[in-house]
Amino acid sequence: MVNITVRNVTKIFKSRNKTVVALNNVNLEVKSGEAFGIVGPSGAGKTTLMRIIAGLEVPTSGEVLFDDKVVSKDGKIIVPPEKRNIGMVFQNWALYPNLTAFENIAFPLRNQKLPEDEIKQKVQEIAEILGISHVLSHYPRELSGGQQQRVAIARALVKSPGILILDEPFSNLDANLRDSARALVKRLQEKFNVTTLIVSHDPADIFSIASRAAVLVDGKIEQLGSPIEIYNNPVSLRVAKLVGEIIAEKGVVANVNGKKVIKCGNLIFQPIFDIPANDSEEVEFGLRPEDVKISKDEKLEGFELAGKVVVKVSSYSGGAFRIVVSPIENEEIELYALSEVPMKVKDVVNLFYRKEKLKVFPLKQVVEIKS
Repeated sequence: MVNITVRNVTKIFKSRNKTVVALNNVNLEVKSGEAFGIVGPSGAGKTTLMRIIAGLEVPTSGEVLFDDKVVSKDGKIIVPPEKRNIGMVFQNWALYPNLTAFENIAFPLRNQKLPEDEIKQKVQEIAEILGISHVLSHYPRELSGGQQQRVAIARALVKSPGILILDEPFSNLDANLRDSARALVKRLQEKFNVTTLIVSHDPADIFSIASRAAVLVDGKIEQLGSPIEIYNNPVSLRVAKLVGEIIAEKGVVANVNGKKVIKCGNLIFQPIFDIPANDSEEVEFGLRPEDVKISKDEKLEGFELAGKVVVKVSSYSGGAFRIVVSPIENEEIELYALSEVPMKVKDVVNLFYRKEKLKVFPLKQVVEIKS
C-alpha cells in the first residue's frame, strides 16, 4: 500500500508549431489502500497524469511523492518506473502475443529473477483467484476478451504491487461483460488492499470501483469527492454531463409570490435553495432523468408540478419509454422524461420534477448546489 501525493504538477508538451498544456497545476492525494478514480473527456489529461505517476512521463514542474518520498520533480525522474512497484493494466491489455497466458503472467516475476518454483506457485495462486487456471497454456489469440483482461490483471497483481493503475480497462469488453469485470476488479482491490488508480471516460467504471474521484477537464481538476457527491452536487453543467446523463436547458430567473423561480417557456421550476442569480438573468438548470416524470395525473407523490408539455416523440429505451416533450408555449425547447407507459405524439401532459434534485448553474459563475 502506498500513499500518492501529486503536488502542483504541470505538464507541457512542446513541438515546433505549438505548445500544449496537458496538466495545469494539478494537486491530488490518494490515500494508502484507496480506490481512486480519474474521470474526464478525451484529451483532458487523464492518461498523462497516470503516466507521470507511473514514471513514464516527467512533470514539467511540480512533484510526485510516494509515502512522502519524492519520485519525480521539476523535469526529473528521481525513482525510475521499474523501481516504483506499480502494476499496470492498459486499455488494450498489452499481452505478449508470442507468450502463453502463464508466460505473460510470469513475465514481471522473471524480470525480478525469482526462482522458477516460486514463479510457478505465484502464477498458479493468482490464476486460481482470477479463475483462469484452465487457460494458462493458451496464447492470447486463443482467449476471449474477458480472459485476456484477467490475464492482464493477473500479470499486474502477481508481483504484489504497492500501486495498481488501470487505464480504461473495460473499454474493449462487450457491454454485457463490463459489469462482471468491474465487480471482479472491486473484489480484487479489496482483497489485496492495494492503492488503486482507475482512469476512465466512463463514469460507470468510477462508480463501480472508486471510493473517491477527481473530474479532470482541460488539464485541471474541476471537482473532487466521492462519486455520489459529484453526481448529486456537480459544480458545473460540464461536470454534471461527464458523470451521468442529465436533462439540461436554459431558463430565466423570475419572482413568483416573493420566491425566485426559473421559467422555461410556460414551465416553472423552483429549487429548495435561493437561486444565486438576479431576476431576468439567464441560467442553466439540469435534472437527472430519474428526477423527471410526465403523467396525465394532476399530482405525483414526491414530485413537484412544473407545468404542461406537449409530447413530440415517444420511444422505448432501457426498460422505459423515453418521451421528448416541449413546453406548450415554446416548442423550440425540448426536454425529455421517462415514462412507464407510451404516450401519443401531440398529447398534452404534465411534467413533474423532484425540486430537491434541481441543479442550477449561473452562466456568469460556477456555483455548487447542495441537494
